[in-house]
Amino acid sequence: MSKLKVLIVEDEILVATDIEESLQSLGYIVQKAVVTGKAALQEVEKSLPDIILMDIMLKGEMTGIETANLIRQKHDVPIIYLTANADISTIEKAKTSLPYGYIIKPFTEKDLQTNIEISRFKFENDMKLKMESDQFNQFFGFGNENKDHLIIQGIKGLERIHPNDVYYIESQGNGSVIHFLDEELQSEKNLDEIGKIFTDGNFLKVSEIYIVNLRKIFLAKFPEIIIADKMTVISVNENKKDQLEAAFKG
Repeated sequence: MSKLKVLIVEDEILVATDIEESLQSLGYIVQKAVVTGKAALQEVEKSLPDIILMDIMLKGEMTGIETANLIRQKHDVPIIYLTANADISTIEKAKTSLPYGYIIKPFTEKDLQTNIEISRFKFENDMKLKMESDQFNQFFGFGNENKDHLIIQGIKGLERIHPNDVYYIESQGNGSVIHFLDEELQSEKNLDEIGKIFTDGNFLKVSEIYIVNLRKIFLAKFPEIIIADKMTVISVNENKKDQLEAAFKG
């Protein structure tokens, strides 16, 4: 694993020097130590660090919190605050910039290492979730044009389907099978669980084994129905006869 690059933003020179020495002894790379928010912004634009250690109460035009907010607008990078003030009002102000940690001065090398490693681990997981979410939305095309589609958890992963393409759903073991014209989609959800997903009113559970798409019925000759195109014959429970007959005629 490559060593983490750390940017130090601290206006107390002695504290910054101490942090730099501690980081180096812990095996991290000190990208640079700067004393103002403006210098921090410039350094981030030149080269994005892996971690930023940011003093909350920076002197100059911008505080550490303001600097962190500006960085977050353009970059994904974990920021850990350094502060001598652990009072509630300071913490409340700092929360707006969504920091990955706080280190209270004075601190030890162990404090630095623990906060850096935890922050980096959390950041990597956050980025993984963000990437998966972006890929999910992009792959399944969440948008107005696809608002009628359903997301089904199949045994091979998530699938996006349209209810109109479903002919019938069949119970199979502890799961179920969704039947399309030429394809099938296996799900680990049982028939009742999968049936709750299809809520447009055109699906009816006609027996303990089948849910049918009423739009796909070719012929109803009770106690059996024939599914259009596939010509599959499905038996209907007696207590579903009137309900199915009314829906089919409608």
